Amino acid sequence: MTEILAIDIGYGYTKAMTGRGRAIIPSIVGPAEAIRFESDVIPENGDGIAVEVDGRWYFVGEQAEVQSASRSQTLDVTRTGSTEQKALFYAIASDLVRTTETQVAVVTGLPVGEFNDRNKTTLREMLVGTHIVRRQGKRTRRFTVTGCYIVPQAFGALLYLVLDRRGRLIDNDLAGGRVGIVDIGLLTTNFVLADRLRYVEVQSDSITTGMAEALRKIAKELRDRYNLDWTLQLPRVDRAVRDRVVEVYGDRVNIAGLVDPHLGALAETIVSKAHSLWGGGADLRAVVLTGGGSLEMAPYVRKTYPHTRTVSNDPQFANAMGYLRAGLRRFGGIN
Repeated sequence: MTEILAIDIGYGYTKAMTGRGRAIIPSIVGPAEAIRFESDVIPENGDGIAVEVDGRWYFVGEQAEVQSASRSQTLDVTRTGSTEQKALFYAIASDLVRTTETQVAVVTGLPVGEFNDRNKTTLREMLVGTHIVRRQGKRTRRFTVTGCYIVPQAFGALLYLVLDRRGRLIDNDLAGGRVGIVDIGLLTTNFVLADRLRYVEVQSDSITTGMAEALRKIAKELRDRYNLDWTLQLPRVDRAVRDRVVEVYGDRVNIAGLVDPHLGALAETIVSKAHSLWGGGADLRAVVLTGGGSLEMAPYVRKTYPHTRTVSNDPQFANAMGYLRAGLRRFGGIN
């Protein structure tokens, strides 16, 4: 039976799910470097990821963030189908595709600004076919991607809300109306309008503004105030923003007062773009917020769109969960 692999490759994090589990890694890739010493005192140190892509080895995720001198985390559109994207695909697949010779159907998305025939073809060509995944410290995986379904990235959140765990339609009200979806990622924010589950391109768009804009400004203040130079380590800043705490010379420091003004400024930009596409939103059945920045932005967005909804308590996985449900509806499979 075909296994469904749902993958949401974001510029901040790559998330994936099957019916049996989920995985998340920072979307950072760099050439594998020789590590001369590694302590065995803390077991978590062994959690690094190194995968082989086209004959070369790459660190992925936190391992790349810490160990690779020339790590990559960019907004370049050519990343679609690139070696870096393939390394992320292999790394996340090696966590979830457990058996060899497995038939897999992949459901994934492209940012609205990149959702065109050329990029869909490039991504499909990278995904479809037989893959042999070699990952350091794990058994080699061999699987064949026999089907691929590509949707506008933010659409996954709506699919999650209207489909059940088996891919059956459960929310006819939301599925039958006009819904605005805002997917707040690290480097981009996608705006999608769905009308009875149809993608409305003329009222959908993407901006190169995301949580990174606020995180960079917060990183600068952390450096200036506390001598924490994290300007090139946005995932680390992101974790600090979520916790509202940093450790300085061994002491825990609350940074809520530093963080909140920057989040408010980012929210103004996002709401302004949504308003240019959908106006005041009176004719929308709901505005759905998803993505890693959605919980931080929700209180601000609700001031303009009171019918704003967030997706569960884990919006980072909302697109992936929707992709999985859409895959089960489209391909059937293991769940």
